[in-house]
Amino acid sequence: MKPSIFNDVIGPVMRGPSSSHTAASHRIGALIRQICSPENGKVVVEFDRKGSLATTYEGQGSAMGLICGLLGVNILDPDVVRYKELAIEKGLDIRFLITDYHASHPNTYKISVESELQEKFQFIAISTGGGMVEINRINGFKISIKGDYFETLIYCDSVPVDKLQGLLQLLKTQINHSEIYLCQQGVNNFLINIKSRESLLFNIKELIKVVDFKWIRIADPVLPILSGISNDLPFSSIDEMLYLADRNGYDLAELAIQYESSRAGIDAPKVISLMRDIVFNIKNSILEGLSGTVFSDRILGHQCHLTLEAERKNRIIKNPINTIISYVTALMEVKSSMGIIVAAPTAGSSGLLGGAILGVAEGFTDDIELITKSFLAAGLIGVFIADKYTFAAEEGGCQVECGAGSGMAAAGLVQLMGGTARQAIDAASMALQNILGLVCDPVADRVEVPCLGKNILGATNALCSANMSIAGFDPVIPLDEVIDAMKSVGDSLPSSLCCTGCGGLSVTPTALKLHKSLKMESNKV
Repeated sequence: MKPSIFNDVIGPVMRGPSSSHTAASHRIGALIRQICSPENGKVVVEFDRKGSLATTYEGQGSAMGLICGLLGVNILDPDVVRYKELAIEKGLDIRFLITDYHASHPNTYKISVESELQEKFQFIAISTGGGMVEINRINGFKISIKGDYFETLIYCDSVPVDKLQGLLQLLKTQINHSEIYLCQQGVNNFLINIKSRESLLFNIKELIKVVDFKWIRIADPVLPILSGISNDLPFSSIDEMLYLADRNGYDLAELAIQYESSRAGIDAPKVISLMRDIVFNIKNSILEGLSGTVFSDRILGHQCHLTLEAERKNRIIKNPINTIISYVTALMEVKSSMGIIVAAPTAGSSGLLGGAILGVAEGFTDDIELITKSFLAAGLIGVFIADKYTFAAEEGGCQVECGAGSGMAAAGLVQLMGGTARQAIDAASMALQNILGLVCDPVADRVEVPCLGKNILGATNALCSANMSIAGFDPVIPLDEVIDAMKSVGDSLPSSLCCTGCGGLSVTPTALKLHKSLKMESNKV
């Protein structure tokens, strides 16, 4: 299934320092909770020693997100910061271990759950970037649960194959708009996985009486947009999209609306409404940041007001970039104080897109529909990146977070200024070219330094690239080729420069001292 603007690119709306750590682990926990509730039970979480989570699961919120997801605590609940106390209060015995199990993905969770009723489940799950997840094993069965369907799981042990085939045929004829998968271990050990756009619990219980099943579980979706729509997409590549734009005079926002309407099975007004809500969330976060934020476990204090104050006092030259710096910083400070932010495309780059578009709009327009369409245009660029690569810095460095965000913002700014779809694509290409190879080396496991500077760099790069494109600069390299190059560069980066805290600024003497002092303060709490 092709990426969704609202699932894969702009969102989730969340609290926490990192989408691929906090939001993703919360979604993993929320899915697991529905399959095997952990209250008054035991959970063991293993991280591979050579993966990214072994060194970052505490500082970047993986433990917090997972525990709150397992306990059913909403990601927007301010109580998420009390995750350790909540685990004790709800009788959750949870341990985190660093082991050697040679995970195939740097963001792998190996989770063993024993419920209060002594039911035992083992899950293998991964965070794939930007808050997206996949559970790919349950009790050894190969499976794929990403949170974009209602999932029905039926476990059958020692069922004759002919009887099972009869059940599968019955399910296929009686259940509409569903996908049915059969997973097998050994001779007669089966797990049936039904993916649907509505809950099937009541229908399924009647149908499966024909076999002796061991258990049945239902897991509701954790993503805002459901998959499973069979509508043809208006385009599946950048070239197809540009052909459509040139032939019909569509701008990038109109193409984004067409794409997401087809992908999600919703009408155009609903697409616009969903994005308008996101824009209001980002605007509120900027206001919260400008008013001042406080949080004990962070490196940087309140700074977002400084550039605009300096401008008012004529200490620096008046320029839209000052507003961008202020707004980007405000969003990053809200994130670092556990306020509500929108991952766009990730929490680590959450200041960039909103700061760039709303910073430029501040002196340009207050038309909320125009601003909303600018975010939709940006989201479509993210779809092409997500389709070819990833937003996980653990795989590709910060070029896939702040770099991707910069390309998205450049296209969004072209849309804001009335440019064409082709100009928006060219702007995104130039912005990405300028930022290839950007490494991810967070100081003290906090998504603050040098993350703030990289967000500001990406936002100002986006404005320059948008201006260059509209002025007529030649990007030379097409956007799809730049995305391919970004993947090639990311594959070449050592793991020490991919959000592990083992290279770059992360291991400077000052960074190591900060890490030690923050860890001591955290242990006191």
